[in-house]
Order: sequence, then structure tokens, then C-alpha cells
Amino acid sequence: MQSVRFIGPGRAGRSLAQALGSAGWDVVGLLGRDDDQTDAASGVDVLVIATPDDAIGAVAASVRPNPRCVVVHLAASLGLGVLDTHPRRGALHPLVPLPTPEIGARRLVQGISFAVAGDPAVCRMVESLGGRALHVADADRAAYHAAACIAANHVVALLGQVGRVAGTVGLELDAFLDLSRAALDDVGRLGPMQALTGPAGRGDWATLERHRQALAPEERPAYNVLVGQALRLAADAAGRTGRDAGLRPIEPALVPNVPAAPSVAVTETLEGLSASLEAARARGARVGFVPTMGALHAGHVSLIERAAAECDVVAVSIYVNPLQFGDPSDLERYPRDLSGDLVVCAQAGADIVFAPSVHEMCPTWPAPTETLVSVGVEARDWEGASRPGHFTGVATVVAKLFAAAGRCRAYFGEKDFQQLAVIRRMAADLGFPVEVVACTTVREADGLALSSRNRRLSPAERAAATALSRALAAGRAAISAGERRPAAVASVMEAVAAAVPEVGLDYATVVDAEDLVVPARLDGHRPLRLLIAAQVGPVRLIDNCAAVVPLRADLASPVGFGLGRQAFNAGNDVVDSLAALAYPVGAVER
Repeated sequence: MQSVRFIGPGRAGRSLAQALGSAGWDVVGLLGRDDDQTDAASGVDVLVIATPDDAIGAVAASVRPNPRCVVVHLAASLGLGVLDTHPRRGALHPLVPLPTPEIGARRLVQGISFAVAGDPAVCRMVESLGGRALHVADADRAAYHAAACIAANHVVALLGQVGRVAGTVGLELDAFLDLSRAALDDVGRLGPMQALTGPAGRGDWATLERHRQALAPEERPAYNVLVGQALRLAADAAGRTGRDAGLRPIEPALVPNVPAAPSVAVTETLEGLSASLEAARARGARVGFVPTMGALHAGHVSLIERAAAECDVVAVSIYVNPLQFGDPSDLERYPRDLSGDLVVCAQAGADIVFAPSVHEMCPTWPAPTETLVSVGVEARDWEGASRPGHFTGVATVVAKLFAAAGRCRAYFGEKDFQQLAVIRRMAADLGFPVEVVACTTVREADGLALSSRNRRLSPAERAAATALSRALAAGRAAISAGERRPAAVASVMEAVAAAVPEVGLDYATVVDAEDLVVPARLDGHRPLRLLIAAQVGPVRLIDNCAAVVPLRADLASPVGFGLGRQAFNAGNDVVDSLAALAYPVGAVER
């Protein structure tokens, strides 16, 4: 009987220990981090180090070498060098997921493949489990492990995307799993080239474009990359068989080629951002700048695309600013997806991405920042009152960004209208050579304003959140119908929000669009803004829209706002037309 001891009582260690025990091995024990491991190689034929990869070297060095014992690690991407203090050493990696020790133990004895290296005793372990040994050289183990992760982890991530996209049409992931199982069976029987079906396999560009248009913007980058992989596989299949599959290069007008690595320059320092943009201006280029906190969606894309249309060089900053979060848990939960954001930036036309660390922007963090930028009346009420210190944090970091960016056009969405007002005031008062450009809010088909926080809403909460845009539409309709009392307009909006139990209203109001103060009475002399904020489930949402008081009586009929994006935008067009009559010199900015 062979004897074996384990260091590392995690899922992998316990799975293999149970499997070897059932195969007749004498499992001496499992040592944890608090156990003395010095003589772990004494008295056993095999010592298995089943710790996390980055701890294997230190653990191996702490064990006294024994010429009779084979020391084995389970890391897929590491070679034998990490065990070089031991005269007999080996590597063993099972090509199967081990989600629990019980499931793992069953899978390890079902004739699976193991990547092996080193001492022949490792192959005898595989034989005792009824498995197949795959010899992988040290130099090849990183590539081997990448293939293993793609086969397991990436497939799981891909099915996560299937579940998200299916959920947008009210279907569960389970409905698609038989399709995935059959596809994997086909790959096993026929190979990937023959198993490939679908529009990418036959070069159906129109269908692929319909898919892209139906997907949420944040889902498109991954879809595009995988379409590229499918097209590559189909082209390989056509080349192998000598047939003309009618395939075109991966750059047709309808299906743009999205490289696996984003074609944007990335800098992590303020000095790097400043030098890049100064060099662009020295060449005579017009610079556009889009500050964001990442988790990019179609609203951000619209900002980047407008900047690219109006400027020669576009920089996007991606930085989750801790100074503007009052709740540490809200900061922790804020969505982050830098790799996906880089692809979105490349697609939308950005040239440079500034992705700094917290300490690059706030060197003393988490200690307080000594120098802060405070803005007056625009930051006092509404979000300023509900989130004390929020706008000070915004203004401080944006000021630092503006100082590094230099002369440019900076693009901000009107969805955060009070933030836009604060930044305009800050830029003007501090004399930054920055033109602040306001861009229209981008909405979902049902009127909900796009926000990175929306992805944290459940389907029920997501439906409830449309109450915010419906409340704004009701307030605008009241003004158009002749209501001139700010409190009455606010009451109309409050009533719409109150009708949805999941919506916890913070405020609903109508203000002067320039200083954000509630006027004594609504008149046609200054543009107005309707503001609303509410808690929906775990997320605090804000929204706003423009409003004007018609100057002519025949324009005072109610505006027919529906619930969807088209109707809401149609309402915007009506109000803009009224504004054009009231302010012919362009006092109302889209």
C-alpha cells in the first residue's frame, strides 16, 4: 500500500485525499497552515502540497527533504522548479472542476485526464485512479493552464452572459443548457471546426448585426470578440476542406473587428495623461476629455462618440473616486470592469485611457485629503443635502483631472445635472481652460436613464425604477398644461413615485436650471429643470429633465408623454421647440 500525506485541506486537497483513499492508498493526514510541516515528508511515500499557487514555494521550502518521499504540487501553471529543494518531485493537475470535496472525489476516479510532470510515481498515482496521464513540460505549463481555464472558467463566464441576455427577454438560463450540452457533445465527437454552426459559421453578417443591436452595450464587446473567434474557426475549416465558405475578413461594415486587446493607449499616472495630451496639442490636435467612473454603458459611449466626432484626440478617465462616496459599502459595491471598459473605449473612438490608482489621485488615502475644492449654491441642496461632502469630492478630483488634461473640451452627461452645474461653476471660478460640454441623457427603451448602478437592480426593482422617468414626464406635462406653482408640480411627481411601493422617494422638485434654486413661481424668463432622486432596492437613483413655461397660450396644451424612450425623447423635442421660441439666442442648451 502506498502512503500519502497532504498539506492544504482545501477543496483540491480533500478531493484528491478522498479519491486516493477509495483507490486503496493510505492517507496519513491533512496538515493546515497552523500545523508543524517540517517533517511532513517523513514516513510517507508521497507528500502532496495542495495550497494556493503563490504559497507552494514557501511551503515546500519549509519541509525537510526526504530522499524516499516524492513531493508533488497540484498547480497547473507551475513547473517543478518551485519544489527544487526536494530530490524527488512531481506535478499533478486534474482536468476537471472540483467544486466540493465530495463531487471532486467522485470526478477524480471517472477516467479523467491529469497533467503530470516529474517523478514516475506521479503516473502511478494517476493509474491508481483510473485516469490518463498527459505529460506537460515546465515551459508549456502556463499555456496548458490557459487552455484549461478557457475550457472551464471561461465557459462558465460565457454561460453567465447567456443568462444575462436571456433574462432581458424573461427566460431562464436552464432553457439554454441543453443547447450548450449538445454543442459540447458535438465538439467531442466531431471537433470544433465541424461542430461550429450558426450565423458566424455561415457568414451571415445581417443576423450578427441584429444580435449586436439587440444586446446591451456592455454585452457587445464580449459578443464581438467571440464572433471574431467563430469567424476564425470557420475560416480555418474552409481552408482545411478547400471549400469557399463565402467568408469575408473580420472587418465588414456590419460586424466590426474588435481586437482581443483594446487599441487604446493606457496610462496610470497624471504625468502620463498630461504629457500625452500636451503632445497632441503640440501637433495641432483638438483634445476631448471624458471623465468617468467606469462600468461603461451606452450613455458613456455616447459621450465618447461625440467627443471623437468633435475632437482629434479623445482621452477617457476611469476612476472610482472614493472622495465622493459617503457610504463605504456603496464604494465597495460600485461596479468595476476595467478590461471590458477598455474594449468599450476602443470601440467608441477613444485614443487614451487614464486609469489611475487611488493613491495616484489621493496620495494620503484613506487619510483625509488636506486640500479640497468646495462649490457654493449649486452644490448646497438636493444631492448636496442628501449626500454631504459628495460634491466636494467630485469637484476636488475633477479639478485635479482638469489640471492634468489642460486645454480641452470635457464631456459630461446631463443625467447627473447637479454635478454638471457644480463642475461648470468650478471650472469657471478656477479659470481652467476647459470647455464643459453637456450631452443629452441616454435612456432605456422604457425611459429609465442609463446608469452604472442599474446593473445592481433585480428585474422587479428595474421595472419599479421607471417611476422616476414617469414622474418627470408628469411634472413636465403639468407645467405645459399651465401649472405655475413649484410645490404643485413637485406634488404631481411625488404622487407618481408614491404609487410604486418599491420606490423610496428622496426628493422631487422643479428648480431654476442655472442655480438649482426653487423659484417663487414658474415663468417663461428662465429655463427650468425637474429633479428627482429615490432609493430603489439597494440602489439610489437620480434623474432629471428640462422644462420651460410656454410664452404663448396656444402652446400650453399638455404634452403627451408615454412611458418609453421614444415618447420621452419626443417630449424633449417639444420642450426644446418651446425653449427655442422663448430663448431664440439659445439660452437652453441640449
